Amino acid sequence: MSLTTAFIAELIRAANEVDRLSPFEVKRLLNGSIAMIRGMREETGIPGGNRARDVVIDLQVAAARTDNASAAIPNSSAP
Repeated sequence: MSLTTAFIAELIRAANEVDRLSPFEVKRLLNGSIAMIRGMREETGIPGGNRARDVVIDLQVAAARTDNASAAIPNSSAP
């Protein structure tokens, strides 16, 4: 199984258990997605990063907000 396929499977599993994810896990998955997209863009020669509506920018913002989200979610540290 390739790294890409394994990561996509991990994302699907996480999506099916979203209520059980900790803020740390959400941030890790978002950052992994960012790295995967950038790597795939580099491999295929697709430029990115300078466009106003770049999904990577949206993912970076979402990852940064997970730190604040944990304080706003009751029982966010519960298993």
